Amino acid sequence: MPLPEGWGICLSCEMLMARAQMDKAPYERGLDEYPPEWLADFQRFSELIEHLSLRYGDAIFIRIYDPRSLQGLWKAIRYGVRRYPTFIFEKSEKISGWDEATLHRTMQSWLDKQALAS
Repeated sequence: MPLPEGWGICLSCEMLMARAQMDKAPYERGLDEYPPEWLADFQRFSELIEHLSLRYGDAIFIRIYDPRSLQGLWKAIRYGVRRYPTFIFEKSEKISGWDEATLHRTMQSWLDKQALAS
């Protein structure tokens, strides 16, 4: 999932500006320059990840890759990802899009298989 990011300056200057309360935090800077639909998608994605982690807890491990990073680009090519967000289970099953019900069904099925294998 492409993630919005803020931009900063050198660490010393960041600390000085933060102490003087002169500017936004580095992670907030530049976010208002993204299109509103990107920010809405990011908010939706954040809420989805939070729901998944609250529902499944330690039973799942969520790793997020930004497709603009080298590792994210490699993963997108390797798994044939064409839409975001995309969820990949155990390097084999792939779900793209926002259908939370399908995601929960697939995740529960995967967890059931793991429980049987144990």
